[in-house]
Amino acid sequence: MDPRYVFYFGVALTVVGIAVFVLIWRMFLVFESRQARLESQPVLVETPQPQPEPRLQISPQGDLQNLRRQEDEILTTYGWINRDSGTARVPIERAMQLYLERQKK
Repeated sequence: MDPRYVFYFGVALTVVGIAVFVLIWRMFLVFESRQARLESQPVLVETPQPQPEPRLQISPQGDLQNLRRQEDEILTTYGWINRDSGTARVPIERAMQLYLERQKK
């Protein structure tokens, strides 16, 4: 083997190695500057948009319990429906008793 070819190969390998090193170093500098630019920009926060109709229930069991609790409160307590006209509600048990008393007369 001719020593000149070994020497040329070694020089070429060294030049290619230096070129690759310079290219990779330049690439990291570009990435670093892009990252710094991205980090310096203010972060935009999107406000949540209302969901389109129909909206799905998140917890149907909890909604059903709340509905039944409200209905039970209406059916078991006294309260005004319209105070100006004198319309009030009475508990359902009392309303049934009053109805039966009126039917007996």
